[in-house]
Amino acid sequence: MANESPRGVGQKGRFYLTKNIWLPQEPLENFNLRLSDMIVRRMPKLPLSGEDAMRAFPILGELKKSHDKIKADLSYLLSHHEEIPALHEVHPRDLYVPGRAWRTFLLKLWGHDVKENAAAVPDTLEAINRIPGVHTALFSILHGFAEIEPHRGSAAGVVRFHYPLIVPTEPEKCWIEIGGHHFFWKEGEPLVFDDTREHWVKNQTDQTRVVLIIDFNANMPFPVNLYTGLRYNLVRRSAEVKKVIERASIGVPPRNQAAAQTGGGLISGARSTTAVPAGARSDERH
Repeated sequence: MANESPRGVGQKGRFYLTKNIWLPQEPLENFNLRLSDMIVRRMPKLPLSGEDAMRAFPILGELKKSHDKIKADLSYLLSHHEEIPALHEVHPRDLYVPGRAWRTFLLKLWGHDVKENAAAVPDTLEAINRIPGVHTALFSILHGFAEIEPHRGSAAGVVRFHYPLIVPTEPEKCWIEIGGHHFFWKEGEPLVFDDTREHWVKNQTDQTRVVLIIDFNANMPFPVNLYTGLRYNLVRRSAEVKKVIERASIGVPPRNQAAAQTGGGLISGARSTTAVPAGARSDERH
């Protein structure tokens, strides 16, 4: 798919409420980021990893209980890896990695189940549904030598959870930096952070990293909760979200429990062309 965003829903610079009514993207994102900067002191103390994350968000233990079942779902999904779209193929302006080095398999988006995808990973969706307040969930598949450029999410008041499922054999060479804090993923050890803090990712190995990403709303105080609630309901009903779900629905056949197979052939040689100058990152990496 061409890197240039097509006209219409997903077009860079516009957020579509309906097919024909849109709002300028940049002012909306800037407002959300300013709000995030104002309410960060009200957010849980983030980022957190490992046992610290589990103590702060014990409900996420539901994923650890289902770890083997989720891995089995993932193995089946990766047997169809060529069908899994890159992020920018689902939402064109989210071009953080050129090419297809970062693929995403959406299960939920802003409260909507992606039904065509959910049947492929039923045990994963069941575990996710035991966690209250989840509005978005996806498998994030990052190929070897890929790099996700520094960026900030724009949804203030949202907590992001990474549950690592596949990590390189040298995990310290595949890392994420979040606001100057450096982490690398270990299988089954969660990471929780505020997506509006600048973060970037680098996989310095030839192996693939897969994490299950879950977004849920933090409990915001009045009157911020009025804004986050209004935003949630507007976004989930927008043409933008409906189009993303349409593009993300790839129709992987429902998983046959008896015939589930291990997916060992995932392409790991794709390379991002994003260049980050050597001095561009802080000494403390996130």
